[in-house]
Amino acid sequence: MALPVIAADESDQFSVQVRAEDMQAGNPKDPKRHPIAIALRRQPGVDDARVTESETLIRRGKHWLRFDPPDKRLFRELQKTLTGE
Repeated sequence: MALPVIAADESDQFSVQVRAEDMQAGNPKDPKRHPIAIALRRQPGVDDARVTESETLIRRGKHWLRFDPPDKRLFRELQKTLTGE
């Protein structure tokens, strides 16, 4: 059974701490293993997360919330900082 996807309110914003381990374990091309998705799943109240180039999905209970995708430029800077690439 597919769960409903609800667009998050534009006032709903969040920040998440991505660790070097998330970058090493993750794969930005895999929505389930994206480093930001890994970090999001550590947050209280987040049951699951997926991150793609077009959206960020966070599951809370029996629905998914759709947010904007991560800022590509900021993510590249984070990669450089955490992995030294």
